Amino acid sequence: MVGDAALGPAGGFVMSGATGGNGEAALEFELATQAIAGDEVVRDGGAVVFLDETAAAVLDGKTLAVHEEGDPFHFSIEDPDEAAETG
Repeated sequence: MVGDAALGPAGGFVMSGATGGNGEAALEFELATQAIAGDEVVRDGGAVVFLDETAAAVLDGKTLAVHEEGDPFHFSIEDPDEAAETG
């Protein structure tokens, strides 16, 4: 997904968060040529993800899973603590 966008060596996938009126956080996704000041940069398996402060808080201690279902991709947030409790 990012490789097709020709973002250069510093580019990555940006996740930014916003808190809605109901108190729940919503995540937005886009591509960027580099992180901006204050972003948390996560690198894993060749993927580079830039998280703003809200997205980093939402994902703290959780796993972001990417599911390729043709085009587009689907994302889910998995909480290992919840999985251990129900497993």
